[in-house]
Amino acid sequence: MKKKFIIMVAAAVAALSVQAQQSDELAVLQRQLNELSAKIAQLEKANAEKTVMVEQTAQVENANAVKIARIEKDNAAKTWSLEQLQAEGKKNLAGAWANDIKLKGDIRARYENREVADAITKDRQRVRLRLGAYGKINEQTDFGVRLATGGTRTSSNVDAGDNAGMKAIFLDQAYADMHPDLFGGAHVFLGKMPQPWLAAGSGLVWDTDLNPEGAAVTYEKQLLPFKLIANAGTFVFQDNLSDDIRLWSGQAAVEKKIGSTTLTLGASEYCFQNAENVKVADSLTGKLGSTANTPNGDFNLIEGFGSYAFTVFKVPVLLNGQYVVNVAAASSDDMAYLAGITIGKAKDKGTWEVGYTYRDIGKDAVVAGLNDSDFAGETWTGCYGHRVYGKYQIGKNLSADLAYILSTDWKGKDANTLQADLNFKF
Repeated sequence: MKKKFIIMVAAAVAALSVQAQQSDELAVLQRQLNELSAKIAQLEKANAEKTVMVEQTAQVENANAVKIARIEKDNAAKTWSLEQLQAEGKKNLAGAWANDIKLKGDIRARYENREVADAITKDRQRVRLRLGAYGKINEQTDFGVRLATGGTRTSSNVDAGDNAGMKAIFLDQAYADMHPDLFGGAHVFLGKMPQPWLAAGSGLVWDTDLNPEGAAVTYEKQLLPFKLIANAGTFVFQDNLSDDIRLWSGQAAVEKKIGSTTLTLGASEYCFQNAENVKVADSLTGKLGSTANTPNGDFNLIEGFGSYAFTVFKVPVLLNGQYVVNVAAASSDDMAYLAGITIGKAKDKGTWEVGYTYRDIGKDAVVAGLNDSDFAGETWTGCYGHRVYGKYQIGKNLSADLAYILSTDWKGKDANTLQADLNFKF
């Protein structure tokens, strides 16, 4: 019995031992299964992420493919031959050059009434057109070309009437303006050019419509304590092969700021070569058809001029004067002078100016036929008198002008002239 019990106990212990061993093995297996499950989950997660990346990569590749196709299409559309590119480049350059050209000009409508010795000699409507094109040839050269009505050297006016007939257009200016960087402030003009001279606006020596032909150099430089202004030129008035009638000119002036005022002083010389040709018809006076100067006379003009600008109660005032003597005159009547005042400045809309000048021009003081064509009747010397004028700026680029001239002409006759203008600029 005891032996049997012992055997049963031993069997039970053995069974428990086996069961315990099996439990350990099951635990190991369970742990391995858990680890395997975790690895499988990691692999599935990684595979899912890779799947997303693959899908995203595919989307990017598709988008890139679309962009590449679009770029290729655009490039194909923009692919030009070398000849086409050159032609397009030339076209663009031509367009840019044309864009740099500026057109400007003016139209003037005038009513004029003139009485000489109490008899009306002129009562007319007149018109003037000037149209110019101005641009750049290169960085150091500009050009200007202007057309105008008229047809005389000292007037661009044409009379209304003639049964509404056509009005002629003439070449008024055609010049090149070179301004090399090496000589800052210097300009070289060649051709038919605007007047390079200072004090030219008065008409005492040169009519404002006169545009000389030849070559000129101008120079302007700000120096301490003043500004220097100078010019020199040579101009052809008559081509006579070996004995051309030619003008040589030189001028210098200084401009000085004194507080809010400006003082300008200058001197000029205008010397005509071959003016007194031995054949009267070939002389300067003969070529101009002038009966005011002494026939076959010579001209070497020495000029002094000045101006003084200041303000009175915020109104600008300008005093100006000129004195000219012809040191080669054919007679003793060889001096001319002008004195004037301008009050106000017609510039912006609603602004105005008024002015007055008195001049006395000796018979041989200046060249008759080149000076003011409106004063004293018909471009003559040997005259004197007054000019009163006013100007009102109606609006942008539009002004009204009124002038009255009371003078005695070269024949000793009183010549009174009224001029009423409307000026349109564009």
